[in-house]
Amino acid sequence: MTMPREQESTMRILIASHYLPWPLNSGGNAAQFSTLKCLAEDHQFTLVCPVYTEAEFLHVNELQRQLPQVYIRPVCYNKATRTRFLARIVRFIRGGRLLDLSAHQHPEPPGMGRPYYPFLPLPENLILVLQEELSKGTDLFQAEFVEMLPLGAWIPENIPKLFIHYQIHFVYSDRFLTTRGRDGYSDYLNAAMRVQEVAYLQNFEGVITLSEEDRQCLVPYVAPEKLFVSPFPIPADIGIATDLPQRFDGRFLLVASEGHAPNRDALAWLLADVWPKIKSKLPLARLLVVGEWSESAKIRHSTAGLSFLGFIPELATTLRGGILLVPLRIGSGIRVKIMVALAQGVPVISTTVGCEGLQVKDGQEILVRDDPQEFSKAAIQLAQDPELWRRLAVKGRTAATDYYSPEVVRRRRNEIYAELAENHRRARAP
Repeated sequence: MTMPREQESTMRILIASHYLPWPLNSGGNAAQFSTLKCLAEDHQFTLVCPVYTEAEFLHVNELQRQLPQVYIRPVCYNKATRTRFLARIVRFIRGGRLLDLSAHQHPEPPGMGRPYYPFLPLPENLILVLQEELSKGTDLFQAEFVEMLPLGAWIPENIPKLFIHYQIHFVYSDRFLTTRGRDGYSDYLNAAMRVQEVAYLQNFEGVITLSEEDRQCLVPYVAPEKLFVSPFPIPADIGIATDLPQRFDGRFLLVASEGHAPNRDALAWLLADVWPKIKSKLPLARLLVVGEWSESAKIRHSTAGLSFLGFIPELATTLRGGILLVPLRIGSGIRVKIMVALAQGVPVISTTVGCEGLQVKDGQEILVRDDPQEFSKAAIQLAQDPELWRRLAVKGRTAATDYYSPEVVRRRRNEIYAELAENHRRARAP
């Protein structure tokens, strides 16, 4: 049942995000967009986020059309400007000695040797735009993604501050090093990032994690009363299926783009240790990779039965009838791809890391396997057992409805907004 809109207390909420949530070609974009869409009529939202290219301004226009109640404020955030800005800072800090900053410009450098370091200074033009929006009046400031954590120290104390933690960065970093290997410098980065992340979080009166597991990771570092759990809803362009596929059609699917480092590791592990075992038992099986990959990666990973589909706007249609494989070994947060599959009645086989934080259990709504031999055996069993395939499809859709519908998420987010505002008011009362 949908909650009446008039019961909500309208707030002016200023959001600073590291990513423009359009197009819906990544989990982060889908999560942001779907949450905004289900809340857009409850509050007055202003979204400030970077735009890197002229082409992305077209995405801003489409996002504004999709979310007419939300004011979208793009900030020019091109690499050249950011490089010059960082160079000035480094010259100042290092007494005129200029460091090579080129490796730090992309949100996730293509190499897998080091965990991603997100705590670089934000550009001046972003701060100026936020300053202008703050001057118009706001009831709550909301920062999204770890790159925006430093803003908490700068936002005035008279404004309640909320951080949306999509992925606990020190958890991601620890898992990255456990999987990829450690050395002295990577351990140094890991230790420094943990200290910085924890310190920055202290500047927020509320921190939302997407799962109870992530919340527990922060309990030793952040006051428990500041920590809230609230997932994002099923992507707004997907919804929950009214009917379910009847049988497996021979397709295994991996939803992953090359730009995200854990996805590169997941595909490499899947192709090296899992897919050959599946293919030997199911010679007609196909593995379809949904997401953008470079031509060099496609050539490097080429193998029997594998196809790269690129970005697919109609993801729900593509998934239906298949089996979703989620061989992630690195990361934190919850996976949009699994939520989409559950909502569409698509059975899922995942690692523990891949399905962490979701309201699912092994053998009930999903199959969970970490060993490559067991992962491949589960895939073969699921492909050959129509009853198991159907049971997972039905229970998965039920979980999506019970925990991740827009109505459920909307109710919880509004409870958090109200509690945070009230706590702030009481703390500042004479």
